[in-house]
Amino acid sequence: MKIKISPGLLSFLLLFSWNSVIFSLEKETIPTPPDRAFNHAPSIIEVPGQGLLVAWYSGSKEKNKNTAIFFSFKKAGRQKWSSPRVLVDTPSRADGNPVLFFKDNAIYCFYSVLWGTGWSTARIFYVKSPVAPGENDLSWSPPRRISPFYKTGELVRGKPVDSKGESFFLPLYQELFGYSSYLYLIRKGRVAWRSPYLKTSPGNLQPVIIPLRTSWLMFMRSARGGYLWEAISRDQGKTWSTPVKRRDLPQPNSGFDTLRLSSGRIILVFHNNPENTHSLAISISEDEGKSFSLKKVIEEDKKRKFLYPSVIQDARGKIHIVYTVNKKEIRHVVLREKELLGRKGKSIDFR
Repeated sequence: MKIKISPGLLSFLLLFSWNSVIFSLEKETIPTPPDRAFNHAPSIIEVPGQGLLVAWYSGSKEKNKNTAIFFSFKKAGRQKWSSPRVLVDTPSRADGNPVLFFKDNAIYCFYSVLWGTGWSTARIFYVKSPVAPGENDLSWSPPRRISPFYKTGELVRGKPVDSKGESFFLPLYQELFGYSSYLYLIRKGRVAWRSPYLKTSPGNLQPVIIPLRTSWLMFMRSARGGYLWEAISRDQGKTWSTPVKRRDLPQPNSGFDTLRLSSGRIILVFHNNPENTHSLAISISEDEGKSFSLKKVIEEDKKRKFLYPSVIQDARGKIHIVYTVNKKEIRHVVLREKELLGRKGKSIDFR
């Protein structure tokens, strides 16, 4: 007796097998302030030899003057995150969009402060905390501005790119006259130079940079959604190619993140949807970002929005992703690269 299986049923069985056998996630919720309903835009780093640090901004509502930057620490070998603590709280002004960065035994936290009621009034500041071996107490420096005070509408979101000595590159975007992305070279705490603005129509924002073998790849969020923008630099960010639309990477007008793994592969954490944020997915590239294969949906729920992922790989090779659920809850998931690969170490595309 022959049993006929319809193409639709076969696709379902393959998808079910992929979801249930290949992929397993460690998932947990990071504690947030009990008196603050709004929690959003998390950023995560590993502090070498110490553990994981996550920062986000929290308040009664986005852009309200009571929003402040909070952080939570998970010590290496421990199961629980610490209770949330204030990292930065600018008096009578809204703080937002923190970005954590570790360099030269110090933690940096870049963030924006609103001088008015909208993001077009934002100015970028940072605080810094030294890290001593075996100690988990963080002592943050007074806030310091990145650029001149007259610069407004500046925001951060993407991870900095390290460089030699006391230098690193900081991706930024501005919202004062439309949306456009650019790059600062920070040297000894000051701006050494700025790249040209990458202007597009519609605009672009929240750039993320991936160093490739011979160039840099930048992905940017589209101000109207639908896809990601892409640009290439062959001189470490000083100049960039004309941005092009990556219509093979559907993304609504919302945050995303990318990461180059220690294996050389690139992962993209995004929505894989041009219109909504009801799911969060991981794609992987094995050809320097030229193409991505959809690997796994991390979350999917039509009643919830999964927003602003931030992704890192720790010293043991584990991949950590933090993101917001409905701008209220901060979630943390852990996976391993082998869970995104086939038995022979090759990508599998189930589309």
